[in-house]
Amino acid sequence: MNYSAYEELAKATNRITVDSSWTQGRSVFGGMTAALVLTHIESQTGLNDRDLRTINIHFCGPALQNAPCELRCKVLSDGKSVIQVEGQLLQDDQVKTQVIACFGRQRISEIQVNPPPMLFEKSPEQGIQMPFIKGMVPEFVNYLDTRFTSTALPYSGSDNTVISGWMRFNEAPAVFSDSAILALIDAWPPAVMPMLKQRAPTSSITWNVEFTQPRTPLAADDFLYYHCEVVQADLGYAHTEGKIFHPNGQLLALSRQLVGVYDQPKQ
Repeated sequence: MNYSAYEELAKATNRITVDSSWTQGRSVFGGMTAALVLTHIESQTGLNDRDLRTINIHFCGPALQNAPCELRCKVLSDGKSVIQVEGQLLQDDQVKTQVIACFGRQRISEIQVNPPPMLFEKSPEQGIQMPFIKGMVPEFVNYLDTRFTSTALPYSGSDNTVISGWMRFNEAPAVFSDSAILALIDAWPPAVMPMLKQRAPTSSITWNVEFTQPRTPLAADDFLYYHCEVVQADLGYAHTEGKIFHPNGQLLALSRQLVGVYDQPKQ
């Protein structure tokens, strides 16, 4: 079942089972669980007059494939401009994904700072498309069209601390929602992966995304551009910062992650 079908389910019900085609190892792809919680929050709270400004995500434990998930949400505060909502995805009453989302009503302000448009060095056609090789890449990659523009690939032992490229779904969603953007951002391997000399597990622990407003609407089949780099890494953890761009070069979102790195250096 493709991404759009799951997004529609999260709007209609709080009980969802994610199949094995959306897995990352033994667990459900984290970008999917975060997107489902956000979709549920938006459908339950009816925030049509407010924009998503930030979302903070904690991956508390792996969500198992082909097992029932429950979605919950609760309004934490509701002011004139800003509303903050908590959301969760649970299995067997255990929280697997925890979300705090902040939505803001637009206001007139004299303060305006807009960065210049991003100038892309390579087009999607010039990127290296990530192939789906069963058993070698996560199952969910089969649903995505991701194209590397950075040269260092995962597990290449590179000194390069940047991952960049273009991304979209193979089957374009009816609407390119914030939830869909969220799922795409998390589809990229952590920027620390090219530094690894051999295959080793990595895991997102916390993740914060800030969405910029206003922004140019997206067509359903648009590519988004992703640029992420390692800010600091040591003692088994890495801090990464990413930026996501509209195909016209406009900044759409800022992403920060704490990533656990489980390599075992040779003594």
